Amino acid sequence: MNTTDWLLFLIVVLQSGIVFWLWRRIDMIESERRVEASTFDHLQRQISAMQRSLQEASQAKPVEAPLAPVMPARTVLRQQPLATAEGASPYNQAIELFKRGFSTADVAERCGISRSEAELILSLYRNSPTA
Repeated sequence: MNTTDWLLFLIVVLQSGIVFWLWRRIDMIESERRVEASTFDHLQRQISAMQRSLQEASQAKPVEAPLAPVMPARTVLRQQPLATAEGASPYNQAIELFKRGFSTADVAERCGISRSEAELILSLYRNSPTA
């Protein structure tokens, strides 16, 4: 074999390598495209389900009004001062404030209890037969 034959052989091998690399690259890109298409389809189905759920929720009957109307705390405070003894528990104070229409956040702040405690007191107060 002379040098021309070796050069031609080397060019053919290089071209084969390049063709193989390009074929692998195209295969990888096609695989990524399939994954993206699958993800897109999945997201599209989720969006459709959320839209149906939102449409059903908007067509549902309205929720009943709360048991007692909630008045702004500042208005209630001006109307009636809080009459509590110095030794009264913060839980009794919370019930008094709920009776006057204060929100759970306001009750928690004024009585020095956590918001979850205030919500529990409100729940118990609403469910008690003496409420």
